[in-house]
Amino acid sequence: MQAAVYYAPGDIRVEDRPEPVPADDNLIVQVGGCCVCGTDLKLATIGNPRCHPPRILGHEMVGRVVHVGAAVRGFALGDRVTLATTIACGNCPYCARGLGNLCPNAKPISYDFDGAFARYIAIPPLALAGGNVIHVPDRVPDEAATLSEPLSCALNAQQLAGVQAGDHVVILGGGPLGALHAELAKALGASDVMVVQRSEPRLSLLRQLAQVRVIDGAQEDVAAVVRERTSGLGADVVIDCAPSREAHEQAIGLARKGGAISFFASLPKGASDITLDSRALHYSELRVVGASDSRPEHVARVVALMAEGKIDWEYLITHRLPLAEIHAGLALMQNKQSLKVLMYP
Repeated sequence: MQAAVYYAPGDIRVEDRPEPVPADDNLIVQVGGCCVCGTDLKLATIGNPRCHPPRILGHEMVGRVVHVGAAVRGFALGDRVTLATTIACGNCPYCARGLGNLCPNAKPISYDFDGAFARYIAIPPLALAGGNVIHVPDRVPDEAATLSEPLSCALNAQQLAGVQAGDHVVILGGGPLGALHAELAKALGASDVMVVQRSEPRLSLLRQLAQVRVIDGAQEDVAAVVRERTSGLGADVVIDCAPSREAHEQAIGLARKGGAISFFASLPKGASDITLDSRALHYSELRVVGASDSRPEHVARVVALMAEGKIDWEYLITHRLPLAEIHAGLALMQNKQSLKVLMYP
């Protein structure tokens, strides 16, 4: 089968690979589509020591079950599924606390196990035992289901930050995850969603999202717009999706008293120090939270939201390419010409 295989930074090859082997304790899934993730782009450019090459990439997937091992329960031939792709060990102190996304022994799909940039993917026993395989209802289209995993990461962040009905939410950075955050905040009942972005064509792509105020960070006074839309109070929740020091520091000044700031994007290792006004944190009782990855319950929740019609996903996928054009898909992401890029094996 054709697959996109990571060998080293700058060395991703589309090549023939053996189809996965059916076993009594695994599932084989025929991939219907898989989106390009920012972690795929990082592997293609700077690499990651956690990924063990040669490795088939891709984890934002949907597919149909074509093999059910004799020892596997809860699945049948023809079921459509998606994945929570961080497979926790289930035995460490973090797993015991229900924080499998922080498991130090986690084995992610496309790092420790082959991923979904291929015609077929094998679902390992550890993923089945951990509940990482999520059924996709008939009323959720394949393309929507490919967004489940990145949306689940956004859900983890928004739950930690406390996004709720009626909130004013500001999102710094209008890339793929910024757009996903905007749609999710709407689904969770936010009454006013603002996304700050500086460059084209993403500004134009974001303006296709319904009921989202797109702020041109290069031309508009972001703080003034936020004050005007919040009666001078500031946002209930500020979510930083921009991997920049400036955005991290700006976020503090956009939140209302008692509000929350989510550092969803990370800064590069060795360049992650920022300056914060601790008096603002103290006197305004601000909460600053991090967010990393997601768990199976987050994936299940966003699939349910899509089944309820609460996620406007159609404008989030801006490009669709065959797997043979994976390098073009990565280039679209790197050059900020897209939101989500969907690859078909």
